[in-house]
Amino acid sequence: MGKWQSRIAVPTGALALGVWLALGVTALTVVAPNAVADKKEEKPTLSPDVIKKLKPAQDALQKDDLDTGLALAKEALALSTKPYDQQQSLTMIRFAYGKKKDFPNYAAIQEQLNDNPLTTDDERNASWRTLAQIYAQQKDYDKAIKYATNWSAHGGGYEADSLLWQVYLVQKDCEHGIVPLERAAASHDPTEIELRQENSCYYQLKQDAKREAVMEQLVAKYPKRDYYYDLRLIYEDEKMDPRAMFNVLRLIYDKGYMTRESEFVKYADQAIDFGAPNEALAAMNKGKELDAVKFIAASDHNSQLLAQAKQQAAEDKKGIAAEDKSAAAGKNGEADVKVGLGYLGLGDYQKAVDAITRGLSADRVGRVRRVDEANMNLGIAYLKLGKTEEAKAAFTAAKADPRMTKAANLWLETL
Repeated sequence: MGKWQSRIAVPTGALALGVWLALGVTALTVVAPNAVADKKEEKPTLSPDVIKKLKPAQDALQKDDLDTGLALAKEALALSTKPYDQQQSLTMIRFAYGKKKDFPNYAAIQEQLNDNPLTTDDERNASWRTLAQIYAQQKDYDKAIKYATNWSAHGGGYEADSLLWQVYLVQKDCEHGIVPLERAAASHDPTEIELRQENSCYYQLKQDAKREAVMEQLVAKYPKRDYYYDLRLIYEDEKMDPRAMFNVLRLIYDKGYMTRESEFVKYADQAIDFGAPNEALAAMNKGKELDAVKFIAASDHNSQLLAQAKQQAAEDKKGIAAEDKSAAAGKNGEADVKVGLGYLGLGDYQKAVDAITRGLSADRVGRVRRVDEANMNLGIAYLKLGKTEEAKAAFTAAKADPRMTKAANLWLETL
């Protein structure tokens, strides 16, 4: 597969902002002893010793004297003897750490609050996001995974799954990371990074079918040379039909993504085999121009291939008009399609369309050996003429043959 720099990283800037927004730093109110909100239901109250510390702590924090307020709140916690004392003291300490943007200590206090019996399930569930983000930022990955998993299970959706897969993959754990990664990618229009990470994990996990599917998404959504190259290798490994592979190579060449000697030579070899010497000649000349294809001696394969392409291309150009006339006079669609392929290689796209269309007509198509291939040639000719709707119809017809489906889909994506 292509070698790409891993871009997995916890987005610390966004993390910090997300944590701050999640802290919910609001005004504090100390509940005085014997305070009653409702005559029928008495609310818990603070112990006298605790309120003596928390009331001045609150006053200090409201004046932004954070150090004094924090110290007094900690003294109140040390004096706490019942859950309500502890809850209120911890809440004030958490408030102070939030104002100071001291996220590690904020998280530690939140964990203590979560252990308090007075903390409700809703309050506890609301804390998972903040805790997951803080611990991911601190690179405490075990805790980040624990809380991100809880967050995901309680409606965290895409944001929770995104953090979860990043934490797993930064530890090179595709086995566990692929599940939240798949959920995240499936929940929206996947990003290039998500698709690349899926590709990497599927490669490591040897999930070939899934890897092929995600590479096809990458090629369609984010067309780049490396993605086409990797997809081509996948198709070769699965023994794609040679004529379909020829059309994949055609597309790579057409998009300007062909850079390696092996690609130019393979494309030219197949072009010769399938009766398109002008395409072979163009590919070899382009490879030579880019200094990608080397010619060591007249007897080497590349030199012989170039010479063969030159000779056959010259013969095609010289005889194409006569072949066209002969094919038009007969009823053999295969002859028409062959002429159309010749015109396609010469860049005479309208004549290519005319010949191939003639060959695919009802009274001639029966003798066409590969109708799918003829439609691919027709689609490319239409595309070169700027007739995208006609090209789409031709490629769609080609994809009906399962041998050509994947190659035709790639060309359709270019429309």
